[in-house]
Amino acid sequence: MGQICKSAMEEFIQSRQNPRVKSLMKLRDRAERRRLGLFAVEGLRELSRCVGLSDVEEIYYCPEFFKGRGHGEFVEKIAAEKKIPLCRLSPGAFEKVSNREGCDGLIGVARQWGCALSDVELPKGRPATVLVADAIEKPGNLGALVRTADSEGADALVLTNLVCDIFNPAAVRASQGALFSVQIASAPVEDAARWLKSNGIKPVGAHLGAEKALWEADLSGPVAIVVGSESDGLGADWEAELAEKVKIPMGGISDSLNVNVAASIFLYESLRQKNARFSG
Repeated sequence: MGQICKSAMEEFIQSRQNPRVKSLMKLRDRAERRRLGLFAVEGLRELSRCVGLSDVEEIYYCPEFFKGRGHGEFVEKIAAEKKIPLCRLSPGAFEKVSNREGCDGLIGVARQWGCALSDVELPKGRPATVLVADAIEKPGNLGALVRTADSEGADALVLTNLVCDIFNPAAVRASQGALFSVQIASAPVEDAARWLKSNGIKPVGAHLGAEKALWEADLSGPVAIVVGSESDGLGADWEAELAEKVKIPMGGISDSLNVNVAASIFLYESLRQKNARFSG
């Protein structure tokens, strides 16, 4: 790795007080991320998916924390291409900027992006499936919803009444790299509801007070699954826009599920119904 550092003419930062180390740490702050238009991407899996799909400004690495050959090969590839600046950090400096326990020695700085509802590309020839997440409070849950949207084939994730931002380090980590493959747009509830209606997509809300179970609802057509905050569920503004309210029946003393678990169940039920409708 020393040869890579030398050939790429990289800086080697040893001090935890280095200005670049301090700049990296500032990306933990939402206001600073927004001001700079940047965010941190940590980990080999996340960074590998980010490169090529997003504008990566620079990559920091620490060989002492690499978990396997893949980490070194990734750095060698970046160094050979000479498109993204590399900087080596000492173990102490890397530990200071890392947001993880058991870090793997890779962290990048990428440029944020925005996606308007008008930019979302919906499928042709099959019914669209959209996940709408309203007022999600915890970054980890928000990132997990991105991962769920990706794994279950949702065509887009629409965020309304934003509480935390998708570029929070915990959200980026929880997305497991899916952040770079899912169409994500944010909009006020009224605009999101209008966009769904204009595209013929039925908004169906997950609601504790609903009488109908999710498998009793028709989710086989163009549908938007709308889930609400962890503490309060869907707000009144979304309730007024829903075509239908449905619930996941609970069999124990708990009256609700984690928002990501609930979204996953709804999306899989919609996928099941679509497969049954179009394969039968």
